[in-house]
Amino acid sequence: IQYLSQYVAVGATHDSGEQYDAPKCHPDTRKQLLSDINQWIKEPNKETGITYLHGPAGAGKSCIARTVCERADYAGFLGASFFFWRGSQDRNNVKKLFTTIAYQLAMLNDVLAGYISSEIELDPRLIYDASIERQFRQLILEPCLCFVESGRQLRNWIIVIDGLDECVNTATQVSVLRLLAEAVRHESFPLGFFITSRPELHLQEIWDTKEIISVTNLISLSSTQGILQDIQTVVQSGFACILNDRRFKQVLRSVCRPWPHPSIIDTLVERSSGQFIYAATVMKFISSPRHNPNAQLEIVLGICDTNSKSPFADLDLLYHEIL
Repeated sequence: IQYLSQYVAVGATHDSGEQYDAPKCHPDTRKQLLSDINQWIKEPNKETGITYLHGPAGAGKSCIARTVCERADYAGFLGASFFFWRGSQDRNNVKKLFTTIAYQLAMLNDVLAGYISSEIELDPRLIYDASIERQFRQLILEPCLCFVESGRQLRNWIIVIDGLDECVNTATQVSVLRLLAEAVRHESFPLGFFITSRPELHLQEIWDTKEIISVTNLISLSSTQGILQDIQTVVQSGFACILNDRRFKQVLRSVCRPWPHPSIIDTLVERSSGQFIYAATVMKFISSPRHNPNAQLEIVLGICDTNSKSPFADLDLLYHEIL
């Protein structure tokens, strides 16, 4: 297992240093969605072994995935997590996907770790020079099946895979989905998979096939109700935090209350067009500790000109990657 640890993707897990303080869902948002996912996680014999959450860029998929990880981990249901990211050599491909997942599973159960170690001892090349099909079969599928067949029981562990579309090879994305679907069709396979991605055409086509759809619970963020209300909650909470921040007490002393006016909050929510990333970017810009929040808000609203960094630079970068 120590040897396996050398082939873990740095920053890929939900609790890694790179994921520290990454945004998660506000406690008062996505309540029904998270409740439905939590209910699926706790099902002892899942009718659908895969839950697939899809939505456009900026819709909050990664925030939801981190929240699912955090809550499942706290409740003892998280087996492993992997967050793809196009900007990382370790996380924009599948070379370390299954080794990272296998290592996390091994850390949770000594007996399961023994089965995984046995596979590596038989052929150490398995973890650095094998196809993803072989890696998945020998590091995850067969060890889990052996564990169950020995009469032991695993809890309803889930594996969270976020941003599958961030993997640069589209054919590999499809291969991963086929492997996971094949695994959950085994009656004794104990793991479930929670996957997020953008609704790319090649992924939509594979999800529409009988082999996938029969074992999958599909959730579309575009059809989730109450998004604008949730965004309003995020914006209002962000401004409340700014008002309660001692660093801004002096500079905000002279602004008219309520600050900001409810109509301004409505404007920001409307401008978001249902995209959580817009609200998050705006609040990050306004709450910059080096600037006056009211002046930052005026920049966002276009009330005054500025030669400083655009408040939407992060959004520009995101959509530049998409296009």
